[in-house]
Amino acid sequence: MQHLIIGYGYSGYHLAQYLLKRKESVTAISRHLDSAYRLEGLNHIVHDIEEPLQWKAKETIIYYLIPPGGSNDQDFGLKQFLNHSQLSASCVIYFGSSGVYGNHAGAWVDESSSCHVQNARQQRRLDAEAQWQTYCQHNHIPLVILRIAGIYGVNRLPLEAAMEGTPVINPEQAPYTNHIYIDDLVKISHALVQTKSAFSLYNIADGQPTPIGTLQQMIAQTLGLGPAGYESFEQAWERASPMKKEFLSASKRLSIQALKTRLKSTLHLTPLAEAVTLSLKSQG
Repeated sequence: MQHLIIGYGYSGYHLAQYLLKRKESVTAISRHLDSAYRLEGLNHIVHDIEEPLQWKAKETIIYYLIPPGGSNDQDFGLKQFLNHSQLSASCVIYFGSSGVYGNHAGAWVDESSSCHVQNARQQRRLDAEAQWQTYCQHNHIPLVILRIAGIYGVNRLPLEAAMEGTPVINPEQAPYTNHIYIDDLVKISHALVQTKSAFSLYNIADGQPTPIGTLQQMIAQTLGLGPAGYESFEQAWERASPMKKEFLSASKRLSIQALKTRLKSTLHLTPLAEAVTLSLKSQG
């Protein structure tokens, strides 16, 4: 079995690292190879998805990790890629976003919940899901869509905010947010493609939603720093960037019951405190 990672950045690197440790054959595609992401045994191909890709190895699992770009409500980059490429695969796994659910006012959401689209970014993500469904149905390729929570891990922590004591929203006012540890994410993605299904959709999170700011406070505590002070939601909103405002206006709690049902005893999720400790140790 071969593994093809399309979009080789932070998550792609950790996925490739995990697969290579399992002695798998791994090829990664990106426009350039960051020196920090070089791995022994990795076959890297410099390729822009604006150009057609011919991949003829049928016994291949394709992982697509490129987020939609642009400012429109469609993923035109993916559309061009799929229209002009020839992809042979035994399965496609699309790394999507739980952001497609939009705001549910802190309620629990599962894979059947409505998507309250609030902006073009969320709509592009939904469009990408739909494009992959159409492509895989037409070509009779099993598809797994992951709606992934906020990814954190080594070199992906709000370390500066924790060290500077940037104020966090009072927990009583703070929207809920959801996380997934990068090491857990790559293990889950590999495990899911081992389960045969024509189409499947999963929320990917640790199942422990927390008020925004919890991760920052956990880092400070782990480093022996004092906790950050609190501010009101209104104060946080006033100084937030446009992207930050998208997160602040999308409170929800991700249910992972479908994931638990599918993976059963093979699903192991790292508690937030433990994952933060491991990440900080790895950063040195």
